[in-house]
Amino acid sequence: MNRMMNRGGAGSQGIIPGGPLGKARYAMALGRADEAERIARKRLERQPDDAAARVLLSQALLQQRQVDAAVAEARRATRDAPTNADAQMTLASALLQKGRFKVPAEAETAAKRAVQLQPKLARARVQLAEVLTANNDNNGAILAADEAIKLEPRGSAGYFIKALALMRQKDYAGAVQAADSAIRFDREKQLPQAEYIRANALVEVKRYDDALTSLATAERANPLLGGPQAQSLRGRIYFKQHKYRQSYRTNLEAQLAAGRLKWLAPPLAAMNMTALGLFGERGPYVMLVIIIAIVFLIIFGVSQIPVAGEWIAAALITAVMLVLALTSVKQLTGNILPPNHALWVTTIPAMVAAFIIGGAVTIAIERLITGFIIHNPPIFTANTVTIAGIVAAAAAGVAAWGWPTVLARYGGDRATAAA
Repeated sequence: MNRMMNRGGAGSQGIIPGGPLGKARYAMALGRADEAERIARKRLERQPDDAAARVLLSQALLQQRQVDAAVAEARRATRDAPTNADAQMTLASALLQKGRFKVPAEAETAAKRAVQLQPKLARARVQLAEVLTANNDNNGAILAADEAIKLEPRGSAGYFIKALALMRQKDYAGAVQAADSAIRFDREKQLPQAEYIRANALVEVKRYDDALTSLATAERANPLLGGPQAQSLRGRIYFKQHKYRQSYRTNLEAQLAAGRLKWLAPPLAAMNMTALGLFGERGPYVMLVIIIAIVFLIIFGVSQIPVAGEWIAAALITAVMLVLALTSVKQLTGNILPPNHALWVTTIPAMVAAFIIGGAVTIAIERLITGFIIHNPPIFTANTVTIAGIVAAAAAGVAAWGWPTVLARYGGDRATAAA
Protein backbone atom coordinates (compact mmCIF):
# COMPACT_ATOMS: atom_id res chain seq x y z
CA MET A 1 0.00 0.00 0.00
CA ASN A 2 1.20 3.51 -0.71
CA ARG A 3 1.51 5.05 2.73
CA MET A 4 -0.14 8.46 3.19
CA MET A 5 2.27 10.57 5.19
CA ASN A 6 0.79 12.50 8.08
CA ARG A 7 1.20 16.18 7.34
CA GLY A 8 -0.86 17.61 10.16
CA GLY A 9 -0.03 20.79 11.98
CA ALA A 10 1.78 20.79 15.26
CA GLY A 11 -1.10 21.95 17.39
CA SER A 12 -3.73 19.47 18.49
CA GLN A 13 -6.38 21.52 16.70
CA GLY A 14 -4.48 21.51 13.38
CA ILE A 15 -3.96 25.32 13.59
CA ILE A 16 -0.85 26.51 11.77
CA PRO A 17 0.89 29.15 13.88
CA GLY A 18 3.23 31.77 12.47
CA GLY A 19 6.86 32.24 13.30
CA PRO A 20 9.59 29.65 12.69
CA LEU A 21 7.28 26.65 12.82
CA GLY A 22 4.97 28.25 10.29
CA LYS A 23 7.98 28.72 7.99
CA ALA A 24 8.96 25.11 8.55
CA ARG A 25 5.50 23.87 7.59
CA TYR A 26 5.54 26.04 4.51
CA ALA A 27 8.92 24.57 3.56
CA MET A 28 7.50 21.06 3.95
CA ALA A 29 4.53 21.97 1.78
CA LEU A 30 7.00 22.99 -0.92
CA GLY A 31 8.90 19.72 -0.56
CA ARG A 32 11.86 21.24 1.30
CA ALA A 33 11.82 18.87 4.24
CA ASP A 34 15.52 19.42 4.92
CA GLU A 35 14.86 23.10 5.54
CA ALA A 36 11.93 22.24 7.82
CA GLU A 37 14.21 19.87 9.74
CA ARG A 38 16.83 22.60 10.18
CA ILE A 39 14.27 25.08 11.51
CA ALA A 40 12.75 22.52 13.90
CA ARG A 41 16.15 21.46 15.26
CA LYS A 42 17.14 25.08 15.81
CA ARG A 43 13.91 25.65 17.72
CA LEU A 44 14.54 22.56 19.85
CA GLU A 45 18.05 23.73 20.72
CA ARG A 46 16.46 26.69 22.48
CA GLN A 47 13.33 24.89 23.74
CA PRO A 48 13.94 21.13 24.08
CA ASP A 49 10.46 20.61 25.56
CA ASP A 50 8.64 22.17 22.59
CA ALA A 51 6.47 19.20 21.56
CA ALA A 52 5.11 21.04 18.52
CA ALA A 53 8.63 21.51 17.14
CA ARG A 54 9.48 17.88 17.86
CA VAL A 55 6.38 16.67 16.03
CA LEU A 56 7.32 18.84 13.07
CA LEU A 57 10.87 17.47 13.17
CA SER A 58 9.49 13.92 13.09
CA GLN A 59 7.29 14.78 10.12
CA ALA A 60 10.23 16.35 8.27
CA LEU A 61 12.37 13.27 8.90
CA LEU A 62 9.54 11.06 7.73
CA GLN A 63 9.26 13.04 4.53
CA GLN A 64 12.98 12.42 3.97
CA ARG A 65 12.51 8.66 4.53
CA GLN A 66 14.53 8.72 7.74
CA VAL A 67 11.96 6.47 9.35
CA ASP A 68 13.86 5.24 12.41
CA ALA A 69 14.81 8.78 13.42
CA ALA A 70 11.22 9.93 12.81
CA VAL A 71 9.90 7.18 15.08
CA ALA A 72 12.34 8.17 17.84
CA GLU A 73 11.35 11.84 17.69
CA ALA A 74 7.64 11.02 17.57
CA ARG A 75 7.95 8.76 20.60
CA ARG A 76 9.67 11.50 22.56
CA ALA A 77 6.94 13.94 21.51
CA THR A 78 4.24 11.59 22.82
CA ARG A 79 6.12 11.26 26.11
CA ASP A 80 6.58 15.02 26.46
CA ALA A 81 3.00 15.81 25.39
CA PRO A 82 0.80 12.70 25.79
CA THR A 83 -2.36 14.71 25.00
CA ASN A 84 -1.05 16.01 21.67
CA ALA A 85 -3.08 14.25 18.99
CA ASP A 86 -0.65 15.21 16.21
CA ALA A 87 2.20 13.56 18.09
CA GLN A 88 0.16 10.34 18.29
CA MET A 89 -0.77 10.48 14.60
CA THR A 90 2.81 11.17 13.56
CA LEU A 91 4.01 8.22 15.62
CA ALA A 92 1.38 5.97 14.03
CA SER A 93 2.36 7.18 10.55
CA ALA A 94 6.09 6.64 11.20
CA LEU A 95 5.53 3.14 12.60
CA LEU A 96 3.31 2.37 9.63
CA GLN A 97 6.15 3.15 7.25
CA LYS A 98 8.65 1.28 9.42
CA GLY A 99 6.72 -1.99 9.35
CA ARG A 100 7.16 -3.56 5.92
CA PHE A 101 5.38 -6.84 6.60
CA LYS A 102 3.86 -6.39 10.04
CA VAL A 103 2.78 -3.10 11.51
CA PRO A 104 3.74 -2.78 15.21
CA ALA A 105 0.85 -2.86 17.67
CA GLU A 106 2.13 0.47 18.95
CA ALA A 107 0.96 2.08 15.68
CA GLU A 108 -2.65 1.05 16.28
CA THR A 109 -2.43 2.13 19.92
CA ALA A 110 -1.16 5.58 18.91
CA ALA A 111 -3.82 5.98 16.22
CA LYS A 112 -6.60 5.04 18.63
CA ARG A 113 -5.19 7.42 21.23
CA ALA A 114 -5.32 10.23 18.66
CA VAL A 115 -8.98 9.45 18.01
CA GLN A 116 -9.69 9.53 21.74
CA LEU A 117 -7.96 12.89 22.06
CA GLN A 118 -9.68 14.41 19.02
CA PRO A 119 -12.88 12.44 18.29
CA LYS A 120 -14.12 15.14 15.91
CA LEU A 121 -10.91 15.24 13.86
CA ALA A 122 -11.42 13.43 10.55
CA ARG A 123 -7.75 12.89 9.78
CA ALA A 124 -7.30 11.06 13.09
CA ARG A 125 -9.95 8.58 11.92
CA VAL A 126 -8.22 8.33 8.55
CA GLN A 127 -4.89 7.55 10.25
CA LEU A 128 -6.56 4.81 12.29
CA ALA A 129 -8.21 3.40 9.15
CA GLU A 130 -4.86 3.28 7.38
CA VAL A 131 -3.23 1.39 10.26
CA LEU A 132 -6.13 -1.06 10.41
CA THR A 133 -5.92 -1.63 6.65
CA ALA A 134 -2.20 -2.38 6.95
CA ASN A 135 -3.06 -4.90 9.68
CA ASN A 136 -5.67 -6.53 7.39
CA ASP A 137 -8.50 -5.45 9.68
CA ASN A 138 -10.56 -4.33 6.70
CA ASN A 139 -13.88 -4.24 8.55
CA GLY A 140 -12.42 -1.98 11.22
CA ALA A 141 -10.77 0.18 8.55
CA ILE A 142 -14.08 0.67 6.74
CA LEU A 143 -15.82 1.67 9.98
CA ALA A 144 -13.07 4.18 10.80
CA ALA A 145 -13.12 5.54 7.24
CA ASP A 146 -16.92 5.93 7.38
CA GLU A 147 -16.56 7.91 10.62
CA ALA A 148 -13.99 10.16 8.91
CA ILE A 149 -16.37 10.66 5.98
CA LYS A 150 -19.19 11.63 8.34
CA LEU A 151 -16.94 14.23 9.97
CA GLU A 152 -15.60 15.49 6.65
CA PRO A 153 -17.94 14.49 3.78
CA ARG A 154 -15.85 16.31 1.19
CA GLY A 155 -12.50 14.99 2.36
CA SER A 156 -10.80 12.66 -0.11
CA ALA A 157 -8.61 10.68 2.32
CA GLY A 158 -11.48 8.83 4.01
CA TYR A 159 -12.87 7.64 0.69
CA PHE A 160 -9.39 6.61 -0.46
CA ILE A 161 -8.75 4.34 2.53
CA LYS A 162 -12.27 2.94 2.26
CA ALA A 163 -11.66 2.08 -1.40
CA LEU A 164 -8.46 0.26 -0.49
CA ALA A 165 -10.17 -1.75 2.28
CA LEU A 166 -13.09 -2.62 -0.01
CA MET A 167 -10.64 -3.83 -2.66
CA ARG A 168 -9.09 -6.18 -0.14
CA GLN A 169 -12.56 -7.45 0.74
CA LYS A 170 -13.15 -8.04 -2.99
CA ASP A 171 -16.08 -5.61 -2.97
CA TYR A 172 -15.00 -4.20 -6.31
CA ALA A 173 -18.15 -2.24 -7.08
CA GLY A 174 -17.93 -0.57 -3.67
CA ALA A 175 -14.23 0.14 -4.25
CA VAL A 176 -15.02 1.85 -7.57
CA GLN A 177 -17.65 4.01 -5.89
CA ALA A 178 -15.34 4.98 -3.00
CA ALA A 179 -12.45 5.70 -5.38
CA ASP A 180 -14.74 7.88 -7.52
CA SER A 181 -15.55 9.96 -4.43
CA ALA A 182 -11.89 10.21 -3.45
CA ILE A 183 -11.01 11.47 -6.93
CA ARG A 184 -13.94 13.92 -7.00
CA PHE A 185 -12.98 15.55 -3.70
CA ASP A 186 -9.20 15.46 -4.29
CA ARG A 187 -9.09 19.08 -5.43
CA GLU A 188 -5.36 19.46 -4.82
CA LYS A 189 -4.61 16.23 -6.72
CA GLN A 190 -2.63 14.68 -3.86
CA LEU A 191 -4.03 11.15 -4.22
CA PRO A 192 -3.23 9.81 -7.70
CA GLN A 193 -3.21 6.38 -6.03
CA ALA A 194 -7.01 6.61 -5.99
CA GLU A 195 -7.00 6.38 -9.79
CA TYR A 196 -4.75 3.33 -9.57
CA ILE A 197 -7.06 1.59 -7.09
CA ARG A 198 -10.00 2.52 -9.30
CA ALA A 199 -8.24 0.95 -12.31
CA ASN A 200 -7.72 -2.32 -10.43
CA ALA A 201 -11.35 -2.39 -9.28
CA LEU A 202 -12.66 -1.58 -12.76
CA VAL A 203 -10.81 -4.60 -14.18
CA GLU A 204 -12.69 -6.85 -11.76
CA VAL A 205 -16.07 -5.42 -12.81
CA LYS A 206 -15.05 -5.83 -16.49
CA ARG A 207 -14.98 -2.13 -17.37
CA TYR A 208 -11.72 -2.48 -19.24
CA ASP A 209 -11.67 0.76 -21.23
CA ASP A 210 -12.41 2.79 -18.11
CA ALA A 211 -9.65 0.89 -16.31
CA LEU A 212 -7.12 1.87 -18.99
CA THR A 213 -8.21 5.49 -18.71
CA SER A 214 -7.82 5.50 -14.92
CA LEU A 215 -4.42 3.84 -15.16
CA ALA A 216 -3.19 6.42 -17.67
CA THR A 217 -4.51 9.25 -15.46
CA ALA A 218 -2.68 7.84 -12.43
CA GLU A 219 0.58 7.61 -14.38
CA ARG A 220 0.28 11.18 -15.63
CA ALA A 221 -0.42 12.49 -12.13
CA ASN A 222 2.47 10.52 -10.60
CA PRO A 223 5.04 8.92 -12.94
CA LEU A 224 6.19 6.71 -10.04
CA LEU A 225 2.93 4.79 -10.39
CA GLY A 226 3.84 3.87 -13.96
CA GLY A 227 6.41 1.20 -13.17
CA PRO A 228 6.45 -2.54 -13.92
CA GLN A 229 3.38 -3.15 -11.75
CA ALA A 230 1.30 -0.70 -13.77
CA GLN A 231 2.55 -2.25 -17.01
CA SER A 232 1.57 -5.70 -15.76
CA LEU A 233 -1.91 -4.38 -14.95
CA ARG A 234 -2.18 -2.86 -18.41
CA GLY A 235 -1.06 -6.17 -19.93
CA ARG A 236 -3.73 -7.96 -17.91
CA ILE A 237 -6.39 -5.58 -19.23
CA TYR A 238 -5.27 -6.21 -22.81
CA PHE A 239 -5.43 -9.95 -22.17
CA LYS A 240 -9.01 -9.59 -20.91
CA GLN A 241 -9.81 -7.66 -24.09
CA HIS A 242 -8.31 -10.53 -26.13
CA LYS A 243 -5.53 -8.25 -27.38
CA TYR A 244 -2.89 -10.87 -26.81
CA ARG A 245 -0.07 -9.29 -28.81
CA GLN A 246 -0.45 -5.99 -26.97
CA SER A 247 -0.65 -7.88 -23.71
CA TYR A 248 2.59 -9.74 -24.40
CA ARG A 249 4.45 -6.60 -25.50
CA THR A 250 3.30 -4.73 -22.41
CA ASN A 251 4.33 -7.58 -20.11
CA LEU A 252 7.68 -7.77 -21.89
CA GLU A 253 8.21 -4.05 -21.25
CA ALA A 254 7.33 -4.64 -17.60
CA GLN A 255 9.88 -7.45 -17.28
CA LEU A 256 12.63 -5.38 -18.91
CA ALA A 257 11.76 -2.38 -16.73
CA ALA A 258 12.06 -4.62 -13.68
CA GLY A 259 15.65 -5.41 -14.67
CA ARG A 260 15.16 -8.93 -16.03
CA LEU A 261 17.86 -10.31 -18.33
CA LYS A 262 17.01 -9.89 -22.02
CA TRP A 263 17.04 -13.64 -22.68
CA LEU A 264 14.91 -14.32 -19.60
CA ALA A 265 12.36 -11.51 -20.08
CA PRO A 266 10.38 -13.07 -23.01
CA PRO A 267 9.45 -16.36 -21.27
CA LEU A 268 8.70 -14.53 -18.02
CA ALA A 269 6.51 -12.08 -19.94
CA ALA A 270 4.54 -14.94 -21.50
CA MET A 271 4.14 -16.65 -18.14
CA ASN A 272 3.13 -13.43 -16.40
CA MET A 273 0.62 -12.59 -19.13
CA THR A 274 -1.02 -16.00 -18.89
CA ALA A 275 -0.99 -16.23 -15.09
CA LEU A 276 -2.42 -12.74 -14.52
CA GLY A 277 -4.88 -13.03 -17.39
CA LEU A 278 -6.31 -16.35 -16.25
CA PHE A 279 -5.95 -16.16 -12.47
CA GLY A 280 -6.08 -12.42 -11.73
CA GLU A 281 -4.87 -11.53 -8.23
CA ARG A 282 -3.74 -15.14 -7.69
CA GLY A 283 -1.59 -14.93 -10.80
CA PRO A 284 1.72 -14.10 -9.05
CA TYR A 285 1.33 -17.13 -6.76
CA VAL A 286 0.54 -19.38 -9.70
CA MET A 287 3.58 -18.01 -11.53
CA LEU A 288 5.79 -18.64 -8.49
CA VAL A 289 4.62 -22.26 -8.30
CA ILE A 290 5.32 -22.71 -12.02
CA ILE A 291 8.83 -21.25 -11.69
CA ILE A 292 9.61 -23.45 -8.67
CA ALA A 293 8.37 -26.50 -10.58
CA ILE A 294 10.52 -25.63 -13.59
CA VAL A 295 13.63 -25.11 -11.41
CA PHE A 296 12.98 -28.41 -9.64
CA LEU A 297 12.64 -30.26 -12.95
CA ILE A 298 15.85 -28.69 -14.28
CA ILE A 299 17.81 -29.63 -11.15
CA PHE A 300 16.35 -33.13 -11.17
CA GLY A 301 17.27 -33.55 -14.84
CA VAL A 302 20.80 -32.28 -14.29
CA SER A 303 21.28 -34.61 -11.30
CA GLN A 304 20.79 -37.60 -13.63
CA ILE A 305 23.96 -36.78 -15.58
CA PRO A 306 26.52 -39.52 -14.83
CA VAL A 307 29.36 -38.69 -12.39
CA ALA A 308 29.08 -34.88 -12.41
CA GLY A 309 25.28 -34.55 -12.27
CA GLU A 310 24.93 -34.50 -8.49
CA TRP A 311 27.70 -31.90 -8.14
CA ILE A 312 26.15 -29.63 -10.78
CA ALA A 313 22.78 -29.98 -9.05
CA ALA A 314 24.40 -29.01 -5.72
CA ALA A 315 25.88 -25.89 -7.32
CA LEU A 316 22.51 -24.96 -8.88
CA ILE A 317 20.68 -25.39 -5.56
CA THR A 318 23.27 -23.22 -3.82
CA ALA A 319 22.89 -20.54 -6.50
CA VAL A 320 19.08 -20.61 -6.25
CA MET A 321 19.20 -20.34 -2.46
CA LEU A 322 21.65 -17.44 -2.66
CA VAL A 323 19.33 -15.60 -5.05
CA LEU A 324 16.37 -16.23 -2.73
CA ALA A 325 18.35 -15.03 0.31
CA LEU A 326 19.47 -11.80 -1.35
CA THR A 327 15.98 -11.21 -2.77
CA SER A 328 14.58 -11.53 0.74
CA VAL A 329 17.10 -8.95 1.97
CA LYS A 330 15.98 -6.58 -0.79
CA GLN A 331 12.33 -7.09 0.20
CA LEU A 332 13.12 -6.34 3.85
CA THR A 333 15.42 -3.35 3.43
CA GLY A 334 14.86 -2.11 -0.13
CA ASN A 335 18.48 -2.85 -1.13
CA ILE A 336 20.81 -5.83 -1.20
CA LEU A 337 23.75 -3.60 -0.29
CA PRO A 338 23.36 -0.52 1.96
CA PRO A 339 22.59 2.81 0.23
CA ASN A 340 25.73 4.28 1.81
CA HIS A 341 28.48 3.06 -0.51
CA ALA A 342 31.08 3.57 2.22
CA LEU A 343 29.59 0.55 3.98
CA TRP A 344 30.19 -1.71 1.00
CA VAL A 345 33.87 -1.98 1.94
CA THR A 346 32.94 -3.99 5.03
CA THR A 347 29.52 -5.40 4.06
CA ILE A 348 30.73 -7.37 1.02
CA PRO A 349 33.62 -9.04 2.91
CA ALA A 350 31.18 -9.80 5.74
CA MET A 351 28.84 -11.53 3.28
CA VAL A 352 31.70 -13.53 1.74
CA ALA A 353 33.02 -14.50 5.18
CA ALA A 354 29.55 -15.55 6.35
CA PHE A 355 29.13 -17.67 3.20
CA ILE A 356 32.47 -19.43 3.70
CA ILE A 357 32.12 -19.88 7.46
CA GLY A 358 28.51 -21.07 7.19
CA GLY A 359 29.46 -23.70 4.62
CA ALA A 360 32.60 -24.81 6.46
CA VAL A 361 30.84 -25.15 9.83
CA THR A 362 28.03 -27.15 8.22
CA ILE A 363 30.52 -29.55 6.61
CA ALA A 364 32.41 -29.91 9.91
CA ILE A 365 29.22 -30.68 11.85
CA GLU A 366 28.00 -33.13 9.20
CA ARG A 367 31.40 -34.89 9.19
CA LEU A 368 31.39 -35.05 13.01
CA ILE A 369 27.92 -36.59 13.13
CA THR A 370 28.66 -39.01 10.31
CA GLY A 371 31.90 -40.02 12.01
CA PHE A 372 29.94 -41.63 14.83
CA ILE A 373 28.21 -43.86 12.27
CA ILE A 374 30.80 -44.44 9.55
CA HIS A 375 34.51 -44.93 10.19
CA ASN A 376 36.63 -42.39 8.29
CA PRO A 377 33.76 -40.81 6.27
CA PRO A 378 34.51 -38.89 3.04
CA ILE A 379 35.06 -35.16 3.52
CA PHE A 380 32.85 -34.14 0.62
CA THR A 381 29.76 -35.67 -0.89
CA ALA A 382 27.20 -34.07 -3.17
CA ASN A 383 24.60 -34.14 -0.38
CA THR A 384 27.02 -32.55 2.09
CA VAL A 385 27.88 -29.77 -0.38
CA THR A 386 24.18 -29.18 -1.07
CA ILE A 387 23.35 -28.75 2.62
CA ALA A 388 26.45 -26.62 3.17
CA GLY A 389 25.53 -24.45 0.18
CA ILE A 390 22.01 -23.83 1.52
CA VAL A 391 23.35 -22.84 4.96
CA ALA A 392 26.09 -20.68 3.40
CA ALA A 393 23.56 -18.84 1.22
CA ALA A 394 21.34 -18.17 4.24
CA ALA A 395 24.35 -16.94 6.23
CA ALA A 396 25.31 -14.55 3.43
CA GLY A 397 21.77 -13.18 3.40
CA VAL A 398 21.80 -12.67 7.17
CA ALA A 399 25.13 -10.85 6.90
CA ALA A 400 23.81 -8.60 4.11
CA TRP A 401 20.89 -7.64 6.35
CA GLY A 402 22.57 -7.61 9.75
CA TRP A 403 26.02 -6.15 9.17
CA PRO A 404 24.90 -2.59 8.19
CA THR A 405 22.36 -2.71 11.05
CA VAL A 406 25.08 -3.60 13.56
CA LEU A 407 27.35 -0.83 12.26
CA ALA A 408 24.57 1.74 12.48
CA ARG A 409 23.49 0.64 15.95
CA TYR A 410 26.92 0.52 17.55
CA GLY A 411 28.48 3.54 15.89
CA GLY A 412 30.52 1.86 13.18
CA ASP A 413 29.01 4.29 10.68
CA ARG A 414 27.99 7.54 12.33
CA ALA A 415 26.29 8.97 9.29
CA THR A 416 24.00 5.96 9.02
CA ALA A 417 23.33 6.03 12.76
CA ALA A 418 22.38 9.70 12.58
CA ALA A 419 20.02 8.96 9.69
